[in-house]
Amino acid sequence: MGLTLTLTDSELPASPAFIEFLHATVTDSDYHVGTWYKQEEELLDRDSERYEGLAEKVSIVMRHPQGQQAILRSYRFFKEMLTGQMDTLRDLRRFRFIFVIGIPRTGGTYLTKQFYRAAGIDYTQVQNALAHDGFPHLAVLSFPDNRYNVHTTSLLQLAEYLTMVEMYFTRHGRLAYQGGIVVPKKFTKAIYNFPLLRALLGDSADYLITTRHPLGMIQSVLDKSGGMPADGKFAVRSAIERWALDDWLLWQVPEASVMTMPYVDVLLEYWKRFHFQLAMSGIPAMPSARVVAYGAKSMREIVQEYFQAFGIALEPEPFKSASPGHFSAESAQATSAAVTAVIQLWSSLSLPFPSPLCE
Repeated sequence: MGLTLTLTDSELPASPAFIEFLHATVTDSDYHVGTWYKQEEELLDRDSERYEGLAEKVSIVMRHPQGQQAILRSYRFFKEMLTGQMDTLRDLRRFRFIFVIGIPRTGGTYLTKQFYRAAGIDYTQVQNALAHDGFPHLAVLSFPDNRYNVHTTSLLQLAEYLTMVEMYFTRHGRLAYQGGIVVPKKFTKAIYNFPLLRALLGDSADYLITTRHPLGMIQSVLDKSGGMPADGKFAVRSAIERWALDDWLLWQVPEASVMTMPYVDVLLEYWKRFHFQLAMSGIPAMPSARVVAYGAKSMREIVQEYFQAFGIALEPEPFKSASPGHFSAESAQATSAAVTAVIQLWSSLSLPFPSPLCE
């Protein structure tokens, strides 16, 4: 008995970020960069105008031979992920991915920029979806509002990202390392489906894990999101705060309840569980994984080490660290307990974790 399953592009449409990338590519226009590379700039999640005119961009992409080919390529990658029968996906082994993985505001943007500099690419011209955290959106299995399957859309977005890598770095890639073209990517969400990445890329990637004291991270998120809410309760004003909320929702805590919690408590628990998930993902155990603690000295040292390995004469840009801010004694005590819990878990798995974390 034969069985045919048909999925249409209306059920699994191409992502807006992918269409945006393809439109800029086929029209030879500027990519949407945003402010991903501006380490110190306050940036709220207000980018609604980004996808204006998307329908016209879709039309242009679908009429262009290169756009059509890229769309088909992404769905081919997607199908191979669904079936586990890799064919064209093996072509990706010609790239050497450098994934910078860490909870936001731990120095990952700085490292990502330095690797683009090493590759001879102006990071101020690189589309944010190609370089930074938000895309592809990897997540654990869920069915939000019974509208779609997060796991399936994650696979499609990953397929689209890999298609973008092929197109962009085949044209712009100038740096070879460990037998492949260097592809930098800040990839916080890799922890939520790392077995998939490992199956796809094998040993064709380096993993730099960035860590930072929780209160330093929390203060930086506050600076990035508009400061402490007046009532001290949690609020969602930025993408990072949205990710923290998603973590609580994953643990079956209602959104209404999270919004009544103290801001620091919500972010601290997000920090703790992120590092639990990171350890259990297997990423720190990869032979090509390195843990990099937040701070000018350690950041510059790892960049210099890579520059030397690349064989290029380039100096790292200055790393601008920030103060951890001022928090209550109660928050400091809770933070100490969270850090201890993370260190103990990592130690039980024979994984190194920088201790003590300080700024």
